[in-house]
Amino acid sequence: MVVLRLALLFLFELRLTRSVLVPNVSVEVAAGPRPAANWQPRSSLAVTYSEVLQPLVNISIGGQWLQLVYDSSSAYAVAFMKEYNACIPNNLSSCFSYKEAEKNGGLHVCIGNNDPKETCDFHSKGKFMCDKYLANVSNATCHSDGLVIDGLQYYQRGLEALDDVMMEVDLGERQIFSWSYVPIRLLQNFTPNFKGSNVSLDLFRGADGILGGSGPSLSCRNTTVWTVLMQKLNVSSFYLDFHPPKSSIFNDSLPSRIVFNEVDPKAAKMLWSQPKQTGDLINDAMHEMLIYKPKVCGVDLLYNASSNWLTILDTSGPCLSFPPFLFDRLRTHIPVDCPFKQGDMSQGRLCSPAQVDGQRVKLPSLSFQLEDSREPMPSSIDLALERLVFRNSSGHELLCVARQDNNDITTPANMMYSYAHIAFGSMVASALNIAVDMKNGSMGISPRGNPKAESSEVGCAKSPTCVGMQSCSIQDLATCGVAMQTLVASFHQ
Repeated sequence: MVVLRLALLFLFELRLTRSVLVPNVSVEVAAGPRPAANWQPRSSLAVTYSEVLQPLVNISIGGQWLQLVYDSSSAYAVAFMKEYNACIPNNLSSCFSYKEAEKNGGLHVCIGNNDPKETCDFHSKGKFMCDKYLANVSNATCHSDGLVIDGLQYYQRGLEALDDVMMEVDLGERQIFSWSYVPIRLLQNFTPNFKGSNVSLDLFRGADGILGGSGPSLSCRNTTVWTVLMQKLNVSSFYLDFHPPKSSIFNDSLPSRIVFNEVDPKAAKMLWSQPKQTGDLINDAMHEMLIYKPKVCGVDLLYNASSNWLTILDTSGPCLSFPPFLFDRLRTHIPVDCPFKQGDMSQGRLCSPAQVDGQRVKLPSLSFQLEDSREPMPSSIDLALERLVFRNSSGHELLCVARQDNNDITTPANMMYSYAHIAFGSMVASALNIAVDMKNGSMGISPRGNPKAESSEVGCAKSPTCVGMQSCSIQDLATCGVAMQTLVASFHQ
């Protein structure tokens, strides 16, 4: 996704280079009654859901309170501009207005937007400097960027700026933290890069932008909004206390939040991943792990490919997202009806739990390990696929498991290839307890609920069977050949 390095600017002089620390202010706010909960962490950030299941965080940019999609896999704080109809729908009343931000007095548009030699890209050798400003937004040249969520590509055009930012955090009582001269990205255009598809979820509908929650190395700026908040609260780990959204069949109406430096004491015992690979810009920033032996219906989905696969925490989208070959293997075994053929691109369409004689078939669980097989065998984690089922606006049930659509259908099953990773979206985070240790780069996982009781393998596809010591007469050769072809094909699925 996109990346924002927020500049903690220290005001030497307004026109001088800021390498810089932003002055921040904390303000106590009169809090209404808290939602009832058994556990009250010391510090947390409230999360709600959009109508399309994306997690939203309340943040003020330029004096305007916005609902931004919390994206754990990108770095930038992004606001969709009302004047360019960047929000979905384009008449969204809460959409960010750069004209209002200019009136507020804190908006500064970077002059580097108009310099073709200056690029705000995390691959750039130098940092994008923003120490001189344009008169206003309309004088700036926008630059293009891309974004991939749940296998779909999005096109965006935006510009780099600085503005005042505020965030409300629950510290036992609610407080607002305020920073000036914070790097933000303002989007003029944000559109899906696909046509003619009836997508199951119109992502970003009702959202005002994106709040990146990755590490700062994905940003071209000096720091990020998220990094500044982490430093302010002295955060070394966080826990996604996400509960299912209203449209989930497991909705429990409990509030969701991001908890800092604590884990719910009632959460099931967590298993921890190996520390992630570090030393490059992407891995340093991402919250990621290797999962081993992902199985469904007793079948190893990585059979003959690898013992493990890279998995990223990516809350920009709600779904469990698989590379094409893994999705196609999963689909072969679980009871689902899909609006696209086996092996075809999904184009944003989701499958539905299958029905037999008018009765909905319960889905199995997906199990995986956080270390390779050994003696004794390591414990596995069960994810109930039923917890990824939701009802759309017409009441139809959909399974939030997405097929990543690569442009090149010949892309090899290689986890190092762009987007060829498994992604845990926000609904996965509501089905599991997920914690991230930011110091050693590991992730802790445990299931919510009772996956064994919530799942069933009754609807799993029947495994092929082999009958040894068979012979075929000359008359039966054609039938025997067809049977063998069918058997071989089933093993390759």
